Amino acid sequence: MSDEDGLGIAARCRAEGGLIEVDLESLRNELGYKKLGRWVLAEIEETLRTSGLGYFPQWVLDPQQNSELRRWQRVWIYERDGGSRARVIDAVLRPDESDVRSALDGLVQGRLAAMTAEQKLARIAEIAQA
Repeated sequence: MSDEDGLGIAARCRAEGGLIEVDLESLRNELGYKKLGRWVLAEIEETLRTSGLGYFPQWVLDPQQNSELRRWQRVWIYERDGGSRARVIDAVLRPDESDVRSALDGLVQGRLAAMTAEQKLARIAEIAQA
């Protein structure tokens, strides 16, 4: 997924504030494929991951769970930038890789005391850039 022309999924996601909804046909076309198949799903997932992007629902790009691929199926793509949104989504999707309690308590409920020092600094930077 190339951002060279500014139209790539990663660039579009960043331009939309870090969260977009995309259909599988658009993702397939961006990779230059004519048909949608299990190997294309794996390549889409890998490309998103290496571009610093996450997605959900995860079953859509999992060929073992999504055996009837349809071009109109949609996924939400988010920028895994360490911001509030990404930390909350990652806490739900990747609990083994996240501080779930801190992400959910500190960010969703506004309980700042539950946030780590790094998360507080990241939140301050996020507010300052808004």
